[in-house]
Amino acid sequence: MDREQLDFLKLSGEQISVVKTTLRSVNSTLRTVLEKEKKLSKGLEGMVKHVNERDGEIKEMFTALSLRLTINEHAMQLNRAIEKCQREYKVLIDAVIDSQKGVIQPQLISAAQILEQFNTCQADLPSDLSLPILASATYLNLLLRIVNIDVFLRGQFLYM
Repeated sequence: MDREQLDFLKLSGEQISVVKTTLRSVNSTLRTVLEKEKKLSKGLEGMVKHVNERDGEIKEMFTALSLRLTINEHAMQLNRAIEKCQREYKVLIDAVIDSQKGVIQPQLISAAQILEQFNTCQADLPSDLSLPILASATYLNLLLRIVNIDVFLRGQFLYM
């Protein structure tokens, strides 16, 4: 054979050697990747199994927490309602105590309601009897200063 063919065969042999080495390296790398993929798959399966086992516990915890939050919210609403009832009860007690002294609580009847009642009753008053001011909302403050409302308690009812 001539020199050229020998060089070509030698070069081809070296290239085949390089290709074989590369293929062995790639195969080794693929085997390593496959082993690691199996380990990773087993680890993920273990995690899924653990999560599935604990899922019931987690759901129970969230249910209990949700129930507790709902109960707390209802308790706060009840506390607000009780406080409101206590305030209203206190107003009623103050109204009864003040009525025994002849004073009317503004929570029972407002100044505007007094003016409205006065205007309603004005037709029943004698014609020569009049107020020194106009009976209107503008002069309501002055009207309340000159009007004396007697309040008294009879049985369970307040009277003016």
